[in-house]
Order: sequence, then structure tokens, then C-alpha cells
Amino acid sequence: MNSQEIFDLINKFDWSKLNKIYGCAHSSIIGFLSYEWLSLAEDNSVLDGAPSPIIKGGGRTGQKNADLLLCKNNFPLIPVEVETQVEKYNFKLETLFDYKIAFDSIEFGLLYMTNLTNGATRYKHNWDDLKKKVYGNKYPLVLISSEKSKINFESQNEWSKLLKRNDYAPWEIVNIDCYVYDTISCIEKNIWKK
Repeated sequence: MNSQEIFDLINKFDWSKLNKIYGCAHSSIIGFLSYEWLSLAEDNSVLDGAPSPIIKGGGRTGQKNADLLLCKNNFPLIPVEVETQVEKYNFKLETLFDYKIAFDSIEFGLLYMTNLTNGATRYKHNWDDLKKKVYGNKYPLVLISSEKSKINFESQNEWSKLLKRNDYAPWEIVNIDCYVYDTISCIEKNIWKK
């Protein structure tokens, strides 16, 4: 697939729905990506907790597992990682590269990242550094960057009280950018904004 075909596929997802998911949202984002993929075609399927591309002896020692493996006609097509911590991005990229090496049917990898616009530094990624790392590899990859902002409650009601019960609940997704690289060209676009 070229970068435009990949972008067109990703852009079929209804990204606006993510604005209604609050808090950490890791498992909800995984569910959203699964649902959107399954909605696109009857022959699409999902492996949740994807099998490792690396098998080293018995047990799970040395294995890497993507959060999802989006499949078509019973072939793995798109390994997906959803990550909230910046320090894990490079490891997640390597995992996605490993899937491309292990399975010929893989078209591209997808790394979905959450970025807190007004939170702790460990949750703020350097978008330009990530794009350079992707651009420097030989495998097609998609970076999805969602920005989360802490809700500023103007009134006190049951909803605001509920969200304030812990530190991670009062965050909402306000912007989603997409960077697609197909090893020859790239596309960078905003795919949703509040």
C-alpha cells in the first residue's frame, strides 16, 4: 500500500468518537480500533493480544506482543500498539518492525500515542523525533498522535465530581494527528479536532 492508500484506510475510522472516552483510555482505544476495523469489511478480523513475531524457546521469555493484530481473510495485516508513556515508544516501534519481518502479509504497523497537552513531561512526546525514527526505517508505519487536555470544570455537578475522583479521569482527547510513511513518501494530516 502507498501512503495515500494507507491514509485513506485510516481516515475511514470515525475518530470523533474518541472525544467521548475519558481517562487513560488505553483499553477503550484498543476497543475503538477493533470495532472500526471490523466495521469496514466482513472478512476483517482482530487478534487481541497478538501472537509474538518472535518465538524463543518455551514460555514468553523474549517475546514481544502488539496490542492488536488487524487481519483480513485470515492473514495478519496491521499490528497495532497503543501507548501512553513516551519512554516506551521506541520499544513499541521495534515491536511493529518485528511483525513486518516475521509476516509477509503485514502492510504497515500502527502506533497510537496519547500526548497530554498540560500534564507531566513523561506524557509529552517529541513528534519530530518520532517522525525521524519512522522515516529512517525500511518498513511502512503510521503514527497516530492524540492530544489530551485536562478538563477545566466551570460548574460543579455529578459528572465533574465523578471525573475528579482520580487524577487520570478528567482528561479528554481534543486533537488527533496522523503521520503515514510508506518508505518512499509521507503524509501528515490532522484527522480530527474538537
